[in-house]
Amino acid sequence: MNKLKTILIRNQIIFPGEVIGFSSADSNIIKAQLDAYENDEELFILRYKADNEEERKDSAYTETNGVIAKVESVKNKDNGVIEVVVRALRRGKLISLNNYAENEYEAEVEEYIQSDEGFDRMLNSLQLIMRGYSDVNERFKKHILNELLAIDNLPELLDRLRLALNLDYEKKKIINAAKTPVEESMLLMEIMSEAIDRKEIAEKIKSEVDKDISKNQRDYILREHLKVIQNEMAKNSGYETVSDEYEEKLKNLALADEYKEKLKKDIFRLNTAGSNGAEGNVIRTYLDTIFEMPFRVYSEDFNDIIRAKKILDEDHYGLEKVKDRILEYLSVRILNPTGNSPILCLVGPPGTGKTSIAKSVAKALGRKYVRISLGGVGDEAEIRGHRRTYVGAMPGRIVEAIKHAKVANPLLLLDEIDKSSKDYKGDVSAALLEVLDGEQNKTFRDRYLEIPLDLSKVLFIATANTLDTIPRPLLDRMDIIEISSYTENEKYHIAKSYLVPKEVEANGMKDKGIHFSDKAIKKIIHNYTRESGVRNLSRRIGDICRKCARESLEGKKTFKITEKNIGKYLGKEKVRHDEVEKEPQVGMVTGLAWTSVGGDTLSIEVNIMPGKGVLTLTGNMGDVMKESAGISKSLVRSMAKEYDIEDGFFERNDIHLHIPEGAVPKDGPSAGVTMTTAIISAITGKRVRADVAMTGEITLRGKVLPIGGLKEKLLAAKLAGVKTVCVPKENEVDVSELSAEITEGLEIVYVKDIKEVLKVALTD
Repeated sequence: MNKLKTILIRNQIIFPGEVIGFSSADSNIIKAQLDAYENDEELFILRYKADNEEERKDSAYTETNGVIAKVESVKNKDNGVIEVVVRALRRGKLISLNNYAENEYEAEVEEYIQSDEGFDRMLNSLQLIMRGYSDVNERFKKHILNELLAIDNLPELLDRLRLALNLDYEKKKIINAAKTPVEESMLLMEIMSEAIDRKEIAEKIKSEVDKDISKNQRDYILREHLKVIQNEMAKNSGYETVSDEYEEKLKNLALADEYKEKLKKDIFRLNTAGSNGAEGNVIRTYLDTIFEMPFRVYSEDFNDIIRAKKILDEDHYGLEKVKDRILEYLSVRILNPTGNSPILCLVGPPGTGKTSIAKSVAKALGRKYVRISLGGVGDEAEIRGHRRTYVGAMPGRIVEAIKHAKVANPLLLLDEIDKSSKDYKGDVSAALLEVLDGEQNKTFRDRYLEIPLDLSKVLFIATANTLDTIPRPLLDRMDIIEISSYTENEKYHIAKSYLVPKEVEANGMKDKGIHFSDKAIKKIIHNYTRESGVRNLSRRIGDICRKCARESLEGKKTFKITEKNIGKYLGKEKVRHDEVEKEPQVGMVTGLAWTSVGGDTLSIEVNIMPGKGVLTLTGNMGDVMKESAGISKSLVRSMAKEYDIEDGFFERNDIHLHIPEGAVPKDGPSAGVTMTTAIISAITGKRVRADVAMTGEITLRGKVLPIGGLKEKLLAAKLAGVKTVCVPKENEVDVSELSAEITEGLEIVYVKDIKEVLKVALTD
C-alpha cells in the first residue's frame, strides 16, 4: 500500500499506456506535479464520479479505480500556467483520500491486481473473441490481432486491448469501474460481441434490401408487360385502353354533369397512374363501385292492396293490428307514391316475426329485400363510409345494400336498431338520423362515393326488441308498431300451419309419414318452451324431426307424434309453471310481472316480527322496486287507524318483504299494489284470496297508476289458474283492445285506489 500525491480530474479517463497532457494554474496542483517531476515520484490520478459534480473533499464522490502515473515533462506557459505531460503506468485502487489544502490531496493506494485466479481461462476466452472481432474490423485484423495473440499475460493484454478497441467515453467509464481483471475481461468481451452482432445484422439487412430491390424490379417489369396485355385485350373488346370502357359507362350513367366531370378526372388519373399501381387500384375500385350503383334505376311496385293482404295472411297468423297498420301504410304509398314514406319500426320480443313481416312487405310490393344488421355496430363509418384517403376505404352499409339490390328503391331492413352503440369512432344513431329523415335523405352523401344518393324512394323498416336504448331523436323519425307476445293458441296455429311443415321439409321428412297430433303440439308449447315468440318452439319441432329422420333410415315407416310419446323425443318436461296457492294465505299475494320472454306470476311474501321498525327487503330487487316497498310501508302506516293497527306497532315490529327466486333480478314499479296488500294482510292477519292476482303502481296517497305489458301479464295469470285480476282503471282501454281468448275465463276488476284492491283481495 502506497501514499501518493493525487490529482482529481473530470471529463477524462486514463488507462495504462496512455500519454496525456494537463494544463493548470492552481498553485497546489502545480506544486504536486513539479515535486513529482523533480523527485521522480509517482502520482495517482483519480476521476470524479459525476462529470458535472462540484468538487468534493472526500472519497465518496470519486471513482475507486484510478491510474498511477509519472510526469514526463513540465513546460511553463504565460500567466502562471504550467503544462505537464504524464504517462499512465498501471492501475490502482483507492483506499482513502486526505485533503490537506485547497486542491492538495494525498491518497492511500493499493495495487489493482490482487490475485491471478482465473487469468488463464479468461486469456483463452479473450483470444477466441478477438479472432471473431477481427472478422468484422479490418484495421484490428491487419495491424493489431497478431501482436495481441502473442501476449500471454492477462493484465498486459488488457492494457493493450483497451487502447486497441478505441473505446468511447461511456464505455471507458464502464471498464474503469471493473473491480478485477477478470470482470474487466468479461466487459471487453461483451463489447466485442456486440460489435460482431451489429455487423452480422447489418449484412443481413443489406442482403434483404438487395433481395427487395431485385423483386421490385422484377415486379415492375411484369406489371409493364401486364399493362400491355390488358391494353391489347381492351382493343380486342372494342376499346382502345382500359379507361375507354369506363368512359363508355360514364355516358350511360344517370348523374348530373358536375359529377360526370369529376369522374372524368378520375378516369384521366387512372390513365396517368396506370391501372395496376397502388394509386391505380384505389381509383379503379372507386370507379367500379360508382358504375355498379343503380342511380335512378327503380323497380315497379305491385299496387294491389288485396294481394298484399293475402300475402301477409298467408305468411303470418294473428298480428291483426300489425297487419292493419302495414296495409294502411301501403295504401298511402299507392295513393301518393311521391310523398315521403314514414319509417316503420317493429318493436317486440325475439322470435315474434318482425324480420319475416318485413320480408312479406317486400314480397307484397314486389320490391328487392336487403337487410343490414346493426347489432353491435359502433362506428359511424359503417353507415357513412370511409373517405377515400383511408387505407382500405369502402362505402357504408347503406350504399353496399343498395348496390347489392341493384335498384334504388329496395325495401331495406335495419335489423336490431336498438343494439347499435356509440364509441370514440362516432355515434351510429346520429349517422342514421340523416338516413331516416325524409327531408334530408334525398341527398344522402356517403363519404366514399362523394356523390349525392337519393334514398327517398327506399322503403325503410327497422326492428328492435326495446325502445329504451333508442335515442329520442331517432325515435321521432320512426312510426312505432308494437308486436306483443303470442298466446298459446296463436303459437298452436303458427306451429300447425307454418313451423311443422317447414321443419318436416327442412329435415327431409316430407314424404316419410310423419304426423304431429294437436295435443302433441300443445304439449310442446306448454311444457317444453317458454318464450314470447316461436323460435324455441321451432327448434323443438326440429329436434323431433331429426330423431325421426334417423329412425327412418333405420327402417321405421311411420311416425305419429302424440301427447304420450313426446317425452321419448324431447326428454323430461323443461318448463315448470307456477300455480297459485289452493287456500287463502296471510301475508302472501300473487303479483304479475312482464319479462323478455312473456308474462310471469310473482309471489310476494311478508312476515312480521318483534323488532325496531326495520323494513327488510330480499329477493334481488332493483332500486325502483325497493322504492315501491318503501312507499307501500308508508301508505300502510297512514291507514293504521282504518285497519285497527295499534299505535306504536311499526316502532316495535320489523317487516320482512321477500320475493322468491332470489337469483333472478327484479325491478319496476308495477308491484306496488301487491306489496301494499301483502303488508296489510300480514299486519292485520287477514287472509288473501288464493285466486286473485294484481298489478299496478301505487302512490303515497293510495292511487293505483297504469302499467304496461298487460297482455303478457293476463296470459301468465290465466296459465297459473288465477280467476280474478285487479287491473288499474286507466288500463281499461288496453284490455278492451285484447282478443277474447286472452280475457276469457278471467274476472278483471278495474281499481282506482288501494282500498278497492283490498276490498277484492282480503277475505273477511
